[in-house]
Amino acid sequence: MKDHIQITESDYIQLCGLINSQRNLKLTEVKNLAFLGAELKRAQKVADEKLTPGFVTMNSLIEIQDLDTGRFMQVKLVYPKDADFKKGNISVLSPLGAALLGYRAGSVVSFDVPKGTKRMEIRNIIYQDETSSAEPV
Repeated sequence: MKDHIQITESDYIQLCGLINSQRNLKLTEVKNLAFLGAELKRAQKVADEKLTPGFVTMNSLIEIQDLDTGRFMQVKLVYPKDADFKKGNISVLSPLGAALLGYRAGSVVSFDVPKGTKRMEIRNIIYQDETSSAEPV
């Protein structure tokens, strides 16, 4: 059974619009969209101001750990137009981005990559738009 995930109503609306606007996609992109769509369908939607702290939302800055290599990374979950892997900006349409959305700190997420399945633990939510008053450092 999958863990409970939670997303804000505004993220839900924007992400559904993003999914519906995609055209001329490669097969891998279609799979990523299908995965994200399935996650959105099962997510508990909450008003932005009622979001429980500690859940990954759009524009969250997150510390994750690759459970296969032990490597730690800081990533920011962003919309595709803002994605830049070298800067740590991970698109919500990527396998990792779609897997992170809606999970809380302490959760282990898994996602498929060409060489198999990766597992990441969400170690910390460093910054989250809905519950932070200051910009991330």
